[in-house]
Amino acid sequence: MSEKKKRPSAEVINPGLGDIEKVRDILFGKYVASFEQRFSELEARLEADVDQLKEKLIDKMSNMDGTVNESLVRLDKQIAEEKSVRDTELHSLQNTLREAEAALQNAIATMEDQANQDLAAVRVSLEESHQDLMDRTLASQAELTSQLDQQKEELQNDKVGRQSLALLLDEVAIKLRGS
Repeated sequence: MSEKKKRPSAEVINPGLGDIEKVRDILFGKYVASFEQRFSELEARLEADVDQLKEKLIDKMSNMDGTVNESLVRLDKQIAEEKSVRDTELHSLQNTLREAEAALQNAIATMEDQANQDLAAVRVSLEESHQDLMDRTLASQAELTSQLDQQKEELQNDKVGRQSLALLLDEVAIKLRGS
């Protein structure tokens, strides 16, 4: 350290101690001067080392800052690209879903139309079958009625024939009794 940066002299602190200071300088003056020179050199080296460390630290911080900024820019770019790809895929998927929904709606409409046509054909067929069955039933009923009427007439003829036969047999019995 320089002479001015030394601690305040004893005369300033206590004016009577100036003599002790002189004695001490005489006894230890060389050593003190040597120590002060060493301390000054050491302090200068430490300050230079600290300055170098500061510069290195600033350089490293700048490098790290640049690297971090570059990494952030790359990450931002990757995120933007990924977002763009995801948006494109999402739009594509939405279009595919819309197309599938439209195809499904068309298929459902076609199936409903086909089912309605089939149902109408079944109704027509059923009505025709019903009408045919009714016609056959009526024909069968008319035929059975005719057969019943014919059998009824035959039975009545048989009954009349029986009555006539009964009367004839009564007459024969009366004649046989009377003879």
